Parts: sequence; structure tokens; C-alpha cells
Amino acid sequence: MERGSAPEEAAAPALQPDEGQISGAIEVEQKFLFGPSTIEKLVELGAILESHVSFSDSYYDVHDWSLTRQDHWLREREGVGWELKCPPVGEMGSKETPCAAEITKHPSAPFLQPPKDTRSSHVATQYREVTSPQSIVTRLCGLLDRDPGENWKSCVSKAVEELGLEVFASFVTTRRKYRVGDLHVDLDEADFGYAVGEVEVVVQRLEDVPEALEKIQKFCRQLGLEEKTAIPGKMSVYLHRFTPAHYKALTEAGIVRKVINTTEGQNEKV
Repeated sequence: MERGSAPEEAAAPALQPDEGQISGAIEVEQKFLFGPSTIEKLVELGAILESHVSFSDSYYDVHDWSLTRQDHWLREREGVGWELKCPPVGEMGSKETPCAAEITKHPSAPFLQPPKDTRSSHVATQYREVTSPQSIVTRLCGLLDRDPGENWKSCVSKAVEELGLEVFASFVTTRRKYRVGDLHVDLDEADFGYAVGEVEVVVQRLEDVPEALEKIQKFCRQLGLEEKTAIPGKMSVYLHRFTPAHYKALTEAGIVRKVINTTEGQNEKV
């Protein structure tokens, strides 16, 4: 999942006490389109295949997309449970702007060319992952201006029902997961015909983000990726294809970048 420069009104509420602990990890990630040679290069660089699995994800929001328009993504993942991905906001001030990796076409997916984006010099993104049920409910209620009920303040499933959240996206991903030191590399193929890779480092503090970005960029260069523009994530492509009104609202808010499918018109401009 990637984003553009979010407007000031999309800033997240202050972190709750326990969000900076177990549930407060920050994912720094950079996406790339991969080809047949990518796995060979990963093996040459000492990458270890940790798993090859398939799982389903369902994403939730209210009818006017208040959560995603504020760059908050509530997900229920098969075998994992509830997670809320939100922008890291703290002592560094506003959300970190996204950095990039050279495009390699995957033979089984249509080539998606990201547009030129002058808003940022980077295409890597950072998100805080909240997994504590109480923290998720507290933050959702803050975003939606609701008070958590006594019988559901620690139950995400009940909160989803009480807050009127509904599924707006659901898909299955087949993932090859590799590890190289503290770097994680995922090669994903979604069931709607899009494949994308991701290099990720997980840190606990905002001040560790620049070092993580440097590690990711160095590794991408070793992979032969010199990306200068952002690669669309699975969610951007899903919204673009299946829920155009939601996609339009999020691109206009600067939350997701515009997707250009060159199979539909190579000269299409944003």
C-alpha cells in the first residue's frame, strides 16, 4: 500500500500508550515489479525463503470512506486477525514522505506504469501497524468521533459492527517471503491478476526510519532496481479496477497515487 502527500486534516490522532510497544511497529517498505530473474538475484544475495503461502485479506471502512481518506487501513487477515495500518506521526512532525526501484515487468500481470509525481523525491512508505485490539478500537472511535462502548472497547469485531464498518475490498494473495538479515522481501501475486514485490524493514522508532530507508535503497540497488517513481500497491490497483469512486476520492485526497495501465493507453497522462 502506498500513498501520496496526505492533507493536514488527514493527520492521525495521538498514539495511545500501548501503541508504541507491541502494537506500534513501523513498517518501512518499497515496492517493485518483479520478473523471473528476481528470485535468482535474491538467492545470489543470500536471501532465505521463509514461506510460500496464500491468504485472504478483507479491508473495512464506513460508507463515506472516512478511515481510508485519513490514511487508516483496517484489515482482517486470514490466520492473523485484525490490524490497523496508519501513518507514523510523532516527534518528527508530519508523516514521512514516501522513496523508489527500477520497474521490471512481471509476465503474468499487465504492466502498470506509475505517473511522474512531483510531490516527493521518494517512493518508499512508512506505516505504523497497530495490533492491540483496544488500541485499534480507541483509534477507530477517535477517527469517527464515537465513544467506545463498554462491551466492545476491546473487541474489534464488535466495534466493526457497532461503528457500521463494511468490507470495501477483499482478495487472496499468494506470497513468497524471503529474509536477508533484517530485510524482508515479499513477492506477491493477487488473485485479481496483479503481481508486486516489496522490500521491508520493521523499526520501533521514527528516528530509525532514515537508516531503514538507506538499507532498503542499498538492497534495491543490489537487486538491480533503481526506481525513480512509486509502484502501485495491490490496494491501489484493486480500487482502480473495481471501486473507481473510492479510488477517485483517495487520489484526490492524496492518499493513494494514480495508477496508469499502459495496456489501456500508453500515452495516458495524469
